[in-house]
Amino acid sequence: MKRLVEGVSESVDIIPVVGMAGLGKTTLARKICNDSKLSFEFFRIIWVNVGLEYKIKDIYLTILNFFTKHIEDHFNEDVDALAKTICGFMSEEGGRCLIVLDDVWVAEVVDAVKKVFPRNKKGHRIMLTTRDGYLATYTNPDPHNLKRLTPSNSFELLEKRAFGNGNFPVELVELGKNIAQRCWGVPLATVLIAGLLRGLRNKSDWVRVESNVSQRLHNKDYDFALFIEMSYDRLPQEMQRCFLYCGIFPRGFDIPAWKLIRLWIAEGLIKPQQSSTLEEIAERHLNDLVHRNLVILLQKRSDGSNKDMSSSRHVT
Repeated sequence: MKRLVEGVSESVDIIPVVGMAGLGKTTLARKICNDSKLSFEFFRIIWVNVGLEYKIKDIYLTILNFFTKHIEDHFNEDVDALAKTICGFMSEEGGRCLIVLDDVWVAEVVDAVKKVFPRNKKGHRIMLTTRDGYLATYTNPDPHNLKRLTPSNSFELLEKRAFGNGNFPVELVELGKNIAQRCWGVPLATVLIAGLLRGLRNKSDWVRVESNVSQRLHNKDYDFALFIEMSYDRLPQEMQRCFLYCGIFPRGFDIPAWKLIRLWIAEGLIKPQQSSTLEEIAERHLNDLVHRNLVILLQKRSDGSNKDMSSSRHVT
């Protein structure tokens, strides 16, 4: 956070967050952006999902959408005109602006976004997440490198996600440590396996999971789809359909929970039960997917109910 807010220069300062898939780059960036203190430092905080298949014009339109309700008026503008339009809005507002570029793969994206900032020495910032160390150092010779968890931290994360505030049974400790070690210090892998273990108290179940993890993951270079597949296979059929439905949304798309529940019901994915309404059943399915770490809860309402969800199959 300090690197984002300290110092004011004529050029745009760039803070890259770099690390391999699953280390929590996007999670860290979201946590920083959701910190209330940051809203006092920046007049605008703009989030842009980039990815491999990007178009500069689409990125510009996403940024512009934060400044105007009439985005359709600018659909026919070329990229140069869009950059000037965004720059004009920033100049009029006069405050500092932070643009977050999530999942960047090429320098062209960063260079293009730099063009939208006015040269008014306001201390504008770009924060980006990337797996590419060369790209990170291109944008800033001192990037923020995310490291793997230590074995003890991995086990602590597994314990917290699998048992919540409950006590870790003594007879499962060694098994838990072995499983956590197999996650190679990658937080995403750890929480996905913890979701698989959540609710299991029988030692034989943990032995079976440890065996599956050991068979499928032999080294540090693994596919996260294996973890998700293991969790998916344990879902009831109805919940499997609900989970697969989330795949219709594009990567990085935040899904309002109430809308997702209504879509599940409208598509006939929720079967009626005598004791509960369809909304209650769908809400339980959603909560179960959260507990299994297959969907990510972004925000809760003041009454504690779910607000927005995002599918964790979109690995960053």
